[in-house]
Amino acid sequence: MDTTSLKQLLDACFTAKHIVETLPQLPKGMKPRHIHVLDSVSRVCTEQGECRVSDVSTRLNITMPSITKLVQELENLGLLEKYADREDKRVILLALTKEGKAHVKKHVEDFQRTWTERLGHVSDKQARDAIWVIEQLSDTMPGK
Repeated sequence: MDTTSLKQLLDACFTAKHIVETLPQLPKGMKPRHIHVLDSVSRVCTEQGECRVSDVSTRLNITMPSITKLVQELENLGLLEKYADREDKRVILLALTKEGKAHVKKHVEDFQRTWTERLGHVSDKQARDAIWVIEQLSDTMPGK
């Protein structure tokens, strides 16, 4: 890759950041990070039957203290519940409330379904190629 292509790629990354920053308005008190956590809890519960705070931390590649803070915020918003594992009371599990599930449906499932339809001309291979390039940028960033 030459420097001109790298410049265009970095410009596209700034555009992508802008796209993420201008996603549809969330309800008062909610942040885009909250939606990511709710979506992760939903997915982990579907895949594994239960979700630990550490599962969300691993899935989102975010530190435990940061996830713990986000979980607390979501609990305060009434979107997430914490409860102790029946077999090991030291293990804290997470579950979406009815309202939390409604937010996942609206802000993840319905939104992504609509956007997927609009991106019908983009192939899965093209999407995977874009993901791979972005991961390469992250992995090779100078100073990292």
